[in-house]
Amino acid sequence: MRIRFMVALGALLSCAVGVANAAETAPFDPATVDLAEVLACKIDGGHYVGFAITISDDDSPSSAKARGWVKLPTQSPSFSSYRLPKPLSVFGHTTSTVAFTGTAMLAVLDLPDATALGAQQDVTNILQGSGRFKGERVVDESTTVDPETGYRFKNRSALRIATNPAFPGKTLIGCDYDGQLQLPA
Repeated sequence: MRIRFMVALGALLSCAVGVANAAETAPFDPATVDLAEVLACKIDGGHYVGFAITISDDDSPSSAKARGWVKLPTQSPSFSSYRLPKPLSVFGHTTSTVAFTGTAMLAVLDLPDATALGAQQDVTNILQGSGRFKGERVVDESTTVDPETGYRFKNRSALRIATNPAFPGKTLIGCDYDGQLQLPA
């Protein structure tokens, strides 16, 4: 629990400039985040952090509990998994389960072989011949500068597809949001 808090806090701090810049263009409300857009790497990295932090905060109106999500047991401490109250359609598949890692949200698909999905999404398997799938495609790699402070926020978001022993017979697909706060030059 403490490790997850520290990862979340570190991610929040690293994305602070991204959130500040995004807030200038539109107010951010984690309760209105579209899950399909999160999974497809279509939201700002700073917004992702704000959304992800509210999921584990039971006091937040945007928490997993408030959304009607049910926490599921997992076979790995690296994942937090939830059953959604209604199915979600993503990447041509339907799922009722999502999983979170330190920087990613992933849909858990009932798909034992990820090869066709990887080809469909232009994601190459770096574990070919192993019986597993792991790959990513970079969707955004950008840097924004806060004009008032000079702080730079380096954002990298990548569509990830993987099979993992913690989810036997399933394929994970979603977005990894990685951000770094850089001091002014």
